[in-house]
Amino acid sequence: LGEGLAIGAAFAAGAAGLGTFLVLGFMLHNITEGIGISAPMLKKRPPLWAFVGLALLAGGPAVIGLWIGSLAYAPQWSALALAVGSGAILQVIVEVTAYLMRSDGRGPAALTAPATMAGLAAGVSFMYVTAMLVKV
Repeated sequence: LGEGLAIGAAFAAGAAGLGTFLVLGFMLHNITEGIGISAPMLKKRPPLWAFVGLALLAGGPAVIGLWIGSLAYAPQWSALALAVGSGAILQVIVEVTAYLMRSDGRGPAALTAPATMAGLAAGVSFMYVTAMLVKV
């Protein structure tokens, strides 16, 4: 729901470039997330309709959020919708950070591992480059 709210609010605010990059970013994130979620199910060979149902269950709230967010013509509603989308992103960051610290076994020291720092640098660099390309 939060992803859709952010995308809809961006388009409603007239920031088509931002909305497009949000769509692309969320699409890349959801593809990798979907692979991780559906891969364990392949061992049981569920019917195709089960995957269709799960896709609707996972993607339906984003479509509803997009519809609601696109109705955010007033600046305060647009800000609220973008804040909910940002909160969803922040929640993912918190969960991934906690998982990283638990699974690595080193606790907070895992956050300064070379691979973690390289991923952080790549993400910040990507955001910087897209910010230069998109006029918000």
